[in-house]
Amino acid sequence: MKGGSPMKRHVVCLFLFVFLPVGVMALESTYQIGASDLLEISVWGEQNLSRQVTVRSDGFISLPLVGDVEAVGKTPPQLKADLESRLSKFIKDPRCAIIVLEPRSKRYFVQGQVTRPGQYTLDQELMLTQVIPIAGGFTEFADESNVVILRGEGDKKIRMEIDYSRIVKGKAEDVPIKPGDTIIVP
Repeated sequence: MKGGSPMKRHVVCLFLFVFLPVGVMALESTYQIGASDLLEISVWGEQNLSRQVTVRSDGFISLPLVGDVEAVGKTPPQLKADLESRLSKFIKDPRCAIIVLEPRSKRYFVQGQVTRPGQYTLDQELMLTQVIPIAGGFTEFADESNVVILRGEGDKKIRMEIDYSRIVKGKAEDVPIKPGDTIIVP
């Protein structure tokens, strides 16, 4: 945390440890951290170690005392346990909190004939019929019958051609959106 008095930082940390809503804790206990995610790491009573960090493209974060720590693929509780274990060599009984501030690794992209093309955060399960309205809906020139989703599967790129109008009419299955998907509306 930047700025503010030390007492204010301690109060905020106490709030994070004691009053964090159970729903947020449950969500974060299953969320897998990915590259580019912005994390808030709070170490109780150690304001010099508490900070916001971005997960690097190699999957690691860097913190004072412990150096580089792998974060990608771990849940916040797993990263918390790892950090507490590493910090215990330097601090008596360390207590950490890990909060995913921005799940940047869970983004998808919408291009072409929609009102608001751009990148969006996939912070919940979404289907194609949900992301088009999020992007402002189709423009008057959109070809709804030829929507394309480009998806990475391992080291392959998959191209899916979708007739959106058939989904809306109930004649085709809706398509779940995955992190990294690019939806193109011609």
